[in-house]
Amino acid sequence: MLLRTLAVPVLVLGLAVAGCGKKTPDGTTPPGETGAGGASAGSGDSGGGEAGGESGGEAGGDTGAAAGEPDASQKVCDAEVGDTPKAVFADNVILRLPKGMDLVEENPFFARIATKETVSTCDGVISFGALGYFQADAAKPVKQVRDETIQAARGVPPSEVTWADETEKGRDYSGSYSIPEDSKGNPPIKGWFVIKEKAGFTFWYALETHPNAWNALAKTFQESGNRLRIGPNIAPPPAPTPPAGKKKGK
Repeated sequence: MLLRTLAVPVLVLGLAVAGCGKKTPDGTTPPGETGAGGASAGSGDSGGGEAGGESGGEAGGDTGAAAGEPDASQKVCDAEVGDTPKAVFADNVILRLPKGMDLVEENPFFARIATKETVSTCDGVISFGALGYFQADAAKPVKQVRDETIQAARGVPPSEVTWADETEKGRDYSGSYSIPEDSKGNPPIKGWFVIKEKAGFTFWYALETHPNAWNALAKTFQESGNRLRIGPNIAPPPAPTPPAGKKKGK
């Protein structure tokens, strides 16, 4: 799906694609969906087993909803980031990662989530996380840089991405984004994206989850993005131009 190139590290593209075509990755049942463990536990606590008769068996899940139990996907959780800062790229970039998440440097310009489907705040699953940088182009508006970076990193054209909660401060940017389920059955995505420009380089940071887990993780994602710091001596060699042709994947 990627039709254009931009100055982003070579391996950003290849590392964004893992397990394409898989409808629902293992272990990614988000809060509020059947199979998440807690989905049927609520109906048990409501007494559906002994007092509810049939409702405790076939209709156990509906009993909880009828009794007014809250939808787990609507639960808003407080931010939880690591107590210890994470340093990457020769200690020139420092940030506080979401609870339970770690980053691994794949090359001098790109780091990605160490464990696929990482369980974090309120049992929300982080399906993707990555951090990278490339040479800045001051002639491009920051939203153009945003769109081109997401397309390169996630293989999704700008027309398929919906943005909200946006903040621009000079050449810095943050916002949430939504990507629908694709034709191959890859699940929908809700993410948080941060851009910071310093010393002639554009740094970007992305965190993703299933939309059902967004309320659980949104504050954590935002806090992690707010804690991103670029060291004063960042001066890496120029980043190469990547090839085209990668597709959206998990």
